[in-house]
Amino acid sequence: MQQIFAFVSVALSAEWTSHKVSAAISIMPSLCHGVENKEGLIKKRETVVVPKDTRTPCCEKESRVFTVDDAIETLGFGKFQCFLFAVCGLSSWALPLIVMTPTILGPTLQCEWNLSAWQIALISSTTFAARGLCATMWGKLADKYGRKLCILLGLLKTFYFGMLSSFAPSYSWFIFLWFVIGCSGSAFSHMTTLFTEFLTVKTRSYCIINFAVTWSFGLLTMIGLGMLILPFMTWRWFVFISTLPLFIIFFISFTLPESAHYNMVCGQSEKALATLEWMSRFNGVPLPAGTLMTSTKQENLGRMQDLLVEKHRRTTFLLWFIWLVNSISYYGLLLLTTEFMKMDNSCAVLDYVNAEDSNCVRPCHILTRKDYLDILWTTLAEFPGLLFASWSTDFLGRKRTLTYGMLILCFSCFFLMICLERAILTVLLFVARATISGAFMVLYVYTLEVYPTEIRAMGLGACDLFSRIGTILAPFIAQVIQARTAAAIFGSLALLASIAAFLLPLETKGQRLNSSKPSSVRNEIVTDTGTQPGSCRLSVSKTLKVQNPSTLSLNSKVAVEQEAFL
Repeated sequence: MQQIFAFVSVALSAEWTSHKVSAAISIMPSLCHGVENKEGLIKKRETVVVPKDTRTPCCEKESRVFTVDDAIETLGFGKFQCFLFAVCGLSSWALPLIVMTPTILGPTLQCEWNLSAWQIALISSTTFAARGLCATMWGKLADKYGRKLCILLGLLKTFYFGMLSSFAPSYSWFIFLWFVIGCSGSAFSHMTTLFTEFLTVKTRSYCIINFAVTWSFGLLTMIGLGMLILPFMTWRWFVFISTLPLFIIFFISFTLPESAHYNMVCGQSEKALATLEWMSRFNGVPLPAGTLMTSTKQENLGRMQDLLVEKHRRTTFLLWFIWLVNSISYYGLLLLTTEFMKMDNSCAVLDYVNAEDSNCVRPCHILTRKDYLDILWTTLAEFPGLLFASWSTDFLGRKRTLTYGMLILCFSCFFLMICLERAILTVLLFVARATISGAFMVLYVYTLEVYPTEIRAMGLGACDLFSRIGTILAPFIAQVIQARTAAAIFGSLALLASIAAFLLPLETKGQRLNSSKPSSVRNEIVTDTGTQPGSCRLSVSKTLKVQNPSTLSLNSKVAVEQEAFL
């Protein structure tokens, strides 16, 4: 009897246990959403890392993580990007109003201060030299302290010293103040960096290239102001009025967000999440389910030597040369347009250039209304150039668009060496300006895509340094050397740049922004390897060489598996 009673008791106990386990299993999915563990996943989209020893019966949704690029791809292009385009575009529109004024002020300043050829060229060269000297400084500042701070400081300094330059009492003071303006102008490159880091893969090239439309509108506004003001008022009023928009835009720019990519590499995951949630509300699209992958602050951000490591060395050297040629061609053609407009036709030799030494004072020649209109028409060429580039970058790719663009520029410049009528000359300048404008923005797209977040601003700043070397040389080629000889130089350089673009090792079409750089530290992203009943396991199918889990490159093939064991 005792044995029978013991057997019945065990059977009843087993049945009761089985019933309880089944009930627990049936309600587990509902309990999973309400789990709050101080050491684990606290709530949806909170930026935390699941500790190794936490064994919470979580469901698949709670274990999922996403990166900044995953969130941007999910949120897509919407009102948030339009807002960024508007605010950053205002700064891009206002910059040429002040920085590019020497391109049409040359004849006026020559008449007021009796300047020689090299003194006129020195005005633009000094400005661009300052931009080159300060380019890497602004790049390091943007990588270390943020893109937004860099933009705000650049706006404030450019406005202040631009306004002071309108009161310059002499040529020496004017040169000094424009040197400071040039130094401030390098900061504006990082408007494009900030805008780029919020764009999806499909819209990136199209948006960045069309972002340059704001610069072109600024050039048109500057030429229009010159045509309206300079014939009736002094150049001081022209410079003063040109700086006023910067003061207003400085306060508007406080509304800009900081780059979420920058926040992540600085270990500021909470700020990155806040920016992404702001973007989510603007676009009306929810963030991906799960949690934002956290990060720890990375040291040595924005180092120049990182551009020359084996992985980036060839790309860096080729980009430096292409940026130099693009810049010398863009600004050289801008100045060369003014020089060609001084001639009755392209066969007319400027006697005072050949007969007199460049140290001698040139005859005073003020631009007429017809000259301004011709400059305006050639500037309009930038718009079709940008539209063609925005299409071809996604159809042909970045490398081929850049290669073919520089070839077309080469042939256009060589044709400028021929004696042609004014109408044909204007058409050739139109084609050359269109081509170099499109190529320049394709180069911007490629440079921002090819470097990782940690050195992206420094990479752009270093390229901007070589770009300014080109702009330093451009005035001495376009304004001192005879015009047709200058066109031959620009054409030869464009041919070499086309070859360099062909030799670039990477095509960045269709790739996400690289958010990390490899490190020698090994980390296995495994939250739990336990197989006990009721435990969750998050494992990675591959061990990568990364600094920390949050800095995995988006191009890495990492498969995240979630398994729930009962």
